[in-house]
Amino acid sequence: MSSGGHGRWTLFAHQGTGRLAKRGGAALLVAGLLTGAVAAARGETSIPPPDRAEAPDLAVLDLTITGLRDGNGTVFLAIYDRPETFPEPQGMRTRLRAEVTGGSVSVTVPDLPPGRYAVAAFHDQNGNGAFDRGLFGVPLEGFGFTRDASVFPVGPAFDDAAVTVAPPRTQARVRMRYGL
Repeated sequence: MSSGGHGRWTLFAHQGTGRLAKRGGAALLVAGLLTGAVAAARGETSIPPPDRAEAPDLAVLDLTITGLRDGNGTVFLAIYDRPETFPEPQGMRTRLRAEVTGGSVSVTVPDLPPGRYAVAAFHDQNGNGAFDRGLFGVPLEGFGFTRDASVFPVGPAFDDAAVTVAPPRTQARVRMRYGL
């Protein structure tokens, strides 16, 4: 992969733990963790929401994305509800996008069954729909996780990023980081 490219990264998951193995350093790790958010930007498949008749006590998750470097671009979010699929694109429960208009963005996720959810996000500053990386895969755009989960040494596990969502509403925050 070229140093300035923005192709897909492969995840190296420890089976059943939702954690990633160290392969090529922290920059590769962050890029791999955000594969789900990149898939959200591309409109790839997610797990469909439950039928409203099956889940009468649905909740709303109010997300605030803070620390945005500038007021340009789009924030892409991938929401997960299963530790074994975090943060793989095929494991997303849902995906969202929000246009950036200032230093923070608010996103409302309706109709979630009560439970634990982890969110991965990136700030697509230049509007190309990709999580851009530079030399050695170092992020050129902002990224973040709920609960400000750390990406070191092997990236956040689902439990590090998960928030408990309960009716009627739950609030959570994702702080954008720029660089490692």
